[in-house]
Amino acid sequence: MKKRLFLLFAIVVISFSAYSYLTNPFHTITIIQNPFTTFVQGDQIEIRRNFRLQIRKDILSTTFAQLKCAFHIVSNVYFGSQKSKSSKVDEIIAEIHQLRFDPAKPYLISGDHFSVLYPRNLGVFYLATLDQTTALDRKDWLNRQQSYLLATAYGLEAFTQAGRISTTIVPVAPQSVSLLNIYAYPSDSLYGLLYALKTLQTPNEATSSYHLQTVSAAKTLERWYAPKLTELINNYVQTVYDPQTQLVKTSIHLSGAKDITKRTSAFYDNVILWKTLSLAKELGFNYQSQIDLSAYKQKILSTYWYPRGGYFLEDLSPASMSDHYYSSDWLAAFFTGFLDPKNPNELPYFEKSVAYLHQQQIDRPFGLKYQQQDRATRQFPLVRIFVPSYGGSSIWSFWGAEYIKLLHILSQGTGKTAYEEEAQYQIAQYDKNIVKYRGYPELYDEKGEMLSGLFYKSIRMTGWVVDFESARK
Repeated sequence: MKKRLFLLFAIVVISFSAYSYLTNPFHTITIIQNPFTTFVQGDQIEIRRNFRLQIRKDILSTTFAQLKCAFHIVSNVYFGSQKSKSSKVDEIIAEIHQLRFDPAKPYLISGDHFSVLYPRNLGVFYLATLDQTTALDRKDWLNRQQSYLLATAYGLEAFTQAGRISTTIVPVAPQSVSLLNIYAYPSDSLYGLLYALKTLQTPNEATSSYHLQTVSAAKTLERWYAPKLTELINNYVQTVYDPQTQLVKTSIHLSGAKDITKRTSAFYDNVILWKTLSLAKELGFNYQSQIDLSAYKQKILSTYWYPRGGYFLEDLSPASMSDHYYSSDWLAAFFTGFLDPKNPNELPYFEKSVAYLHQQQIDRPFGLKYQQQDRATRQFPLVRIFVPSYGGSSIWSFWGAEYIKLLHILSQGTGKTAYEEEAQYQIAQYDKNIVKYRGYPELYDEKGEMLSGLFYKSIRMTGWVVDFESARK
């Protein structure tokens, strides 16, 4: 009897592993088909829809999707995170580009175990993808545009077909996906897609020999998805916004870039809601909300700014309010344009926040930790048990790159050389790490070593490197 049970268990595990492998579109052998194809016509990149994605909502598909995500994370610890073949900074970066920006794949991923689509990536970790000043060559620039366009189309197709949004879109069959919320309803998935739609139509004004070729295709996506996308925007606002407090609801938890932590009306989530509605307005979506964006911005500033400390409070939870919690994802106020360091009236927010995080050594040995302590009790159970530093004292390369950009702008605006010196220090540390680890790791432990444990290992070859390239530029 025991032998039969063991045999049955072995068959189940092997079958699950094999099917997980086959439904990973980033493996050499895969059954997953691409719902879209891009092609060049004249000087424009156009997009063609091959089929409509099917949304699997049954318990078997959603359970498989959850287990598959966990399986890939754990298996990466022991079999993934391969090093670059190169040993020089620029060659390693070029290898990452070749690996991550592949228009033969259906969408963009951070890398390694994250083989599913997180639409937030388009407006956060991959926000610098279409910075043409960092294009390595014409082929790289073309690949980056196509990959970003395909990921945007994939997210729009899945959400509009499902009639709802999620943090994660998981391929589960050749033409089918399941939608998961890891760990809660998303604050930034719609933001990521609207940011992408806007960016795909907005040429960078910086001098470059490359020009944006996705304007026509982005307008095609708008034409296909505008009505249902408007419905999703309305549902999103109704789900997260409290007209009584004029802020994100305190009765719900939301998943954002710092999705591992349970937060109550976080500063990040409010800034993202503000930006989502700003983008919807710019793109011409007639959503129903009557939120006054100017008044909303002032409400956010007056609620979250902590004058005595000189930084923004993390959220409105009792613990955060009493202990004045800080979190480095306040930098969302920078990359979304919620606040402008070139505006004299808004400059003090940045200078004081940078002074605080520097004084607390949140940018040491290099930037940027989310906070000084792990505060593991605020994290979701799986993270708290297996990787308590993940959303705490670990160093995140994306926030480090945004920090570098901000330091440079502060140096230009104030004339204070200390900002530029600090930016150069941070760049030098990242250059060293790229060579040391033969990649661009997603995150490091608090001592500056690439994060690795029994159940989680940092992505080594992450496409987030485009944001660092933008910072260096």
